[in-house]
Amino acid sequence: MIKVHFIINPIAGKGSALDEKALSGYFDSAAYEITVKTSNYAGHATKLAKESVESGVDVLVACGGDGTINEVASCLVHTPVLLGIVPMGSGNGLAESLKIPRRLKAVMETIKKGRVSRIDVAMVNGKPFFSNMGIGFDVKVISNYNAGGQRRFWAYVKAVVRSIRDFSSKERIKVEFDQKTFKTNPFMFFVSNSKVMGYDISLTRMASLQDGLLDVVIIENLTKGEILILGLFMLLRLNQYLKKIQYFKVKELKFSFEGQGKERFMQTDGELHHLEDRQVSVSVEEGALNVLVP
Repeated sequence: MIKVHFIINPIAGKGSALDEKALSGYFDSAAYEITVKTSNYAGHATKLAKESVESGVDVLVACGGDGTINEVASCLVHTPVLLGIVPMGSGNGLAESLKIPRRLKAVMETIKKGRVSRIDVAMVNGKPFFSNMGIGFDVKVISNYNAGGQRRFWAYVKAVVRSIRDFSSKERIKVEFDQKTFKTNPFMFFVSNSKVMGYDISLTRMASLQDGLLDVVIIENLTKGEILILGLFMLLRLNQYLKKIQYFKVKELKFSFEGQGKERFMQTDGELHHLEDRQVSVSVEEGALNVLVP
């Protein structure tokens, strides 16, 4: 008997329509034992995932966006438990990078018959992320997007426009990797483990979840006009031609803030987190997570 637990974020997409009755219809009761759990607040999915792992679950399925996947998958790093993904979030960056289908029937077939792919796990100050993390402009966009209260593409576009209007980059950081040290005042400092940020928007289409490397994008401070050009080039997949973008592939890096500011934030997998330390360490653990993919 294969134990499959679903952890559902009811706020994401059509999560509220998924229940044990609906999901059980896709699984033979003689071969599968289905359990459905609902995440009701930030961090709840992690608590539910830990309980499932302790109970001896075989497959743990995160139903939601990148934030829900992060909470669930963080409990599965370096374990034999398989991660399944039902993409129901606004961006679904990791699911897109793994080519996981959105149609419910197709994704259930992936959970039952998909192949197991071992993917890298990125770590920031000891905590896992699976798609990307960053400081700078993307933090402002996510903050404005969350404040808008809507989880649609046009709400994301509005958040970007608002962020262009009121974003300013004031703090310098010191960056260290591969025996190099330099300082920068970044518009965006972005570290990616996967290809896509969400909505098929990407700064790192060359990234791989299985190369044991992180893709780092550093964009120096930009004028508002240059920000608009960057956005256009990203939509046209031509951002590699912009001169102010630097790309690196690294196994680990450190960066530290030079100023005395206390209200610093970073985003990991689309969720905002307060940065309590001035120094941030990022690394990658190769093949640390087992995921079911088509």
